Amino acid sequence: MEKKIKETLSKYSGIFSVVIKDSFGNRISINEDKVFLSASIIKLYILSCIPKSDYSKIIRLEDRDKVEGNGLLKSLNSGLEFTVKDLVYFMICLSDNTATNILIDYLGMENINRFIKENGYCDTILGRKMMDSEAKKMGKDNFTSSKDSEKVLDILCNDEDCLDMLKNQACNNKLHLYIPEEEILAHKTGELPSVEHDVGRLYFKNGWVDILVFTQGLKKNIDGILINNEIGKIVYEYYKGAVAN
Repeated sequence: MEKKIKETLSKYSGIFSVVIKDSFGNRISINEDKVFLSASIIKLYILSCIPKSDYSKIIRLEDRDKVEGNGLLKSLNSGLEFTVKDLVYFMICLSDNTATNILIDYLGMENINRFIKENGYCDTILGRKMMDSEAKKMGKDNFTSSKDSEKVLDILCNDEDCLDMLKNQACNNKLHLYIPEEEILAHKTGELPSVEHDVGRLYFKNGWVDILVFTQGLKKNIDGILINNEIGKIVYEYYKGAVAN
């Protein structure tokens, strides 16, 4: 499997990181310490930071909250009220940028970064809100690594609410493409110009396998999507046989 993954990566130009870890104790890593622009993978850390005790709290959608990019809230009427848990579902399942920014304001960026640091995520930082072009011009951005993301994914997949959000991911054009619909992949994608990531846990009857694929510096974004497609297929086919035995 590792050989096939490396052969896949060799067909494309860019910077790549891959981690494959299963419930049987096996692990493959390629460039796990490489730091990448996180794109929407940063939303996993925001999710991990939110106390369950806050899930029922109400937040009102205001015009000033709305930003472009992924999501539904930008198109809804201002004045609508949502629970924190509602907003988290929007953030994870639809990668909603408006919901994400509301949650960043609710938690406080400094508090989120303190949580990230205190929990041992060495390569991860929330440097700006979603779609904040002015902050980006100032050199502020969001970063993470596959090693950090492996850790946060494991934590979230062991939480019933968070796992349900990841299982209901609506963006399924990467790792999930060649994996049959009946198989459960709890995951989160991220994309920016020249960046295509997907991070998830694929469940089998007798176990699971984590698949983390980070791509950056791509000539074309479609290349990163194809890399995720191919690695998802390689891993699924390998573990389908392994679990069956």
